[in-house]
Amino acid sequence: MSEKIDQLIAYLWRVNRYLRAGMLEEKGLQITRVQWMILRYIKRNTSCAIGQLASHMNVRSSTMSQMLDRLEKEALIMRKLDSHDSRIRIVTLTEKGETIVTEIEDLWHERLAKPLSTLSEDEQDQLVKLMMKLAQATSDQDES
Repeated sequence: MSEKIDQLIAYLWRVNRYLRAGMLEEKGLQITRVQWMILRYIKRNTSCAIGQLASHMNVRSSTMSQMLDRLEKEALIMRKLDSHDSRIRIVTLTEKGETIVTEIEDLWHERLAKPLSTLSEDEQDQLVKLMMKLAQATSDQDES
């Protein structure tokens, strides 16, 4: 089992590196990979509280606030007070932030199209189902 896990990790890293290679630089972005992960998380959740982001990234709220300062300076995000609780700051993407995330995700789709085309439709379906099953199993572990 250990060998299979090592192989899986190696293959996941290879695909991840393939997707990431030059993406931020290609778009002329001066942001880190961690900042990129924050932008994607905000997009997936439409908006979120600073504490939620900090928890997701496994950092303190003060650290997250510093990271968000840089993204706000680049006009990629904006912070506003929660309408129900003024102690909470809600983070959303700006139009510029939304555009950048969408453009890079579109490039990911383009990059993966060719390698995926080497698989039959059934193999592609099976791969997606297996990855979903694996992802769900890891989510279940996070909740225990």
